[in-house]
Amino acid sequence: MKTGLRKYVEIFKELKVKHPNLTEYEMLTLAIQIERNEILENGLAVSRNDHEPSGIEAIVSALNDADKKSS
Repeated sequence: MKTGLRKYVEIFKELKVKHPNLTEYEMLTLAIQIERNEILENGLAVSRNDHEPSGIEAIVSALNDADKKSS
């Protein structure tokens, strides 16, 4: 399932409120990791709509098209 993409700054602010005991370095590190994970989740998600392929499906399709053109 695709998730919403948040910027690391938004995630950092959320962590600051929910986990004030963490250092700023720890919060920033976690925020960047969460942002990366959300990007990966969205890119690898299988789409529910046949008209909108997921990122990985679009890559496979593009590679297949390029392979057919080179043959």
